[in-house]
Amino acid sequence: MNSKVIGSFLILGPLLLVIPWFTLGVDVSGMSPTEHMAAVLEKSTQSEVSGILNVFGAIFFFTGLYYLSKSLKSDDGISNSLSKLGGLLIILCLPMFATLVGSELIAIEEAKEFGNEVGATILAASTAFQMCGFLMIIGIFLLGASLTLQRKYKGIVGALFMITTILSFIDIVSAGAAGEVVSIIGWMGFFLMTLITGILTLVPSLKK
Repeated sequence: MNSKVIGSFLILGPLLLVIPWFTLGVDVSGMSPTEHMAAVLEKSTQSEVSGILNVFGAIFFFTGLYYLSKSLKSDDGISNSLSKLGGLLIILCLPMFATLVGSELIAIEEAKEFGNEVGATILAASTAFQMCGFLMIIGIFLLGASLTLQRKYKGIVGALFMITTILSFIDIVSAGAAGEVVSIIGWMGFFLMTLITGILTLVPSLKK
């Protein structure tokens, strides 16, 4: 896959994941599956549009990062191993993450036909796919380490990938106790770094 396609995927992925989440997503934090189902049904059209965009965003995001990892070939055996392992973990996240963000679509349709309890059961079952967050963090950390070892983009992008994924990991294991700042910098940070990497990939003149 050429750099233009990879760059486009790395730009579209974060945009289609983050923008719908901010503008269309329904805040269900701290809700039980039943409360979650009632909240998204109340704004079903909005939730469905957000879910569809998120699924496409997940496809672009993980595919772009996977092919970026495949493009990182060098004489450094450690860097190559890190990029390959990181890419493998990242692509493994794609079906799980797409299922997770798309579960509301199925839940809404089933709830409309069979009742809220069925939809809530689907949402409850989908939480098992949240484990992909760990795989994503580890995969992106390894990709960042490979970028740093190769001094790609002067090593800055890779280092920032590593820092943001460490903060995301701290946020997960602390269950949010580390604070909102850590959560925002961690999660929004690596989406932003993915977007920046996409721009750098598209504009060869910026690769110094």
